[in-house]
Amino acid sequence: MMLLGTVLVALTISAQPTRESGAGGRASESTVAARTAQTSAPTPDSRHPTPAPKRLDVHVTPEMIRHSRINDALYFTDVVYGIAVLLIVLAAGWSARMRDLATRYVRWTFVAAMLYFVLLSLVTTLLTFPLDFYGGFVVPHQFDLTNQSFGAWLGDFGKELGVNLAIGAPIAALALLGIRRIRRWWLVLWLGSIPLILLGVLATPLCIDPLFNDFRPLRDASLRQALLDEASRAGIEHGRVYEVDKSKQTKEMNAYVAGIGPSARIVMWDTLLAKLDRDEILAVMGHEMGHYVLNHLWQGIAFAIAVSFLGFFVAQRLFEWGLSRWSGRWRVGDRGDPAALPWLLVVSSLLAFLLSPVYSGFSRHVEHQADVFGLELTHANEAMASSFVKFAEDSKADPRPPRFIEWWRYSHPSLGRRIDFVLAYKPWEKGQPNQLWHPAEK
Repeated sequence: MMLLGTVLVALTISAQPTRESGAGGRASESTVAARTAQTSAPTPDSRHPTPAPKRLDVHVTPEMIRHSRINDALYFTDVVYGIAVLLIVLAAGWSARMRDLATRYVRWTFVAAMLYFVLLSLVTTLLTFPLDFYGGFVVPHQFDLTNQSFGAWLGDFGKELGVNLAIGAPIAALALLGIRRIRRWWLVLWLGSIPLILLGVLATPLCIDPLFNDFRPLRDASLRQALLDEASRAGIEHGRVYEVDKSKQTKEMNAYVAGIGPSARIVMWDTLLAKLDRDEILAVMGHEMGHYVLNHLWQGIAFAIAVSFLGFFVAQRLFEWGLSRWSGRWRVGDRGDPAALPWLLVVSSLLAFLLSPVYSGFSRHVEHQADVFGLELTHANEAMASSFVKFAEDSKADPRPPRFIEWWRYSHPSLGRRIDFVLAYKPWEKGQPNQLWHPAEK
């Protein structure tokens, strides 16, 4: 729903674009059920090999193009199919029946709304499971991006469903309470979403992510010291850098910034540590430190709050317009009736889809800034370019997707265009000042 969706919009900035997938709500970057593999992480204090001459162009294969087009098709199919499922639940009268079932066994309206949300989530999860299974399990195996067993994948799927139910049920009940009692409920829900966003960004690295993976401070002592030195030059003191055992879930590589306050951290997947050489790791981490120093996570939160203000406003009008036309056919009572929740989900899903280019454009902007910062900090143009080459080939991603696809759904500039930029951006060679990293400001 719109309230929960706004929490999920809060940005977790990572090092490369990946297809968004997961249980129930496949459009969220916070979902975790998918792509996995068994790969050995580097042992503590291991020596990184001497870097070989770096390859700076992506070897594009038909397999990479096919994989990217499948993911593009799945992205749009997810939206259409998810909305269709919710409309079927309404039109077939299933929503009203689940409402009747919930109120029959629970007399307290708030708890009945929570029970309804659980029932609705289970039904929609069952109906969307074939697409989740294909996108989250079949496709990664088809392109050799995972060795995860079906049992392990299903376990992650079940954990994610449980987390969504535990978080979503009380939020849904509170939202319905506000919708029922307050005329301009869009404003109250928008205000209520702000602390939820902050709580979600704070708590996710501490409480939710560890349900799926093990996080630990970087074990390679030599690399850890090199990163601490790099962080000091970037202006970061007492930064936290973690490695996570994503090799049990994917062969792909990634690194990202997450959390605020006590949960703020930079996280590197163990697959990245195993596949990049030391110079490439330092280049990638310069990018991540840029996110940290430039406060991109806070900017993302502020941007999501600002855009969602308009989203909530429009949502109330579309929601109440739809109920005025079809509530009788759907057997929905007043606007606070739990049976109306699928229609609210349709409205919020449609708005989120239409706003995708807005969020994606903002994300690409801050990702470009992080590239600039990382280059100014490290001057490691070739190392950063070669890491992007490895990202593209390792994840079997089209480095130069159609412009419309990149504009609509890519959270990062395409890897091919990033490679072009990082190889060309060298203002220090021309005696020009830096744009974003200023050593005197450390």
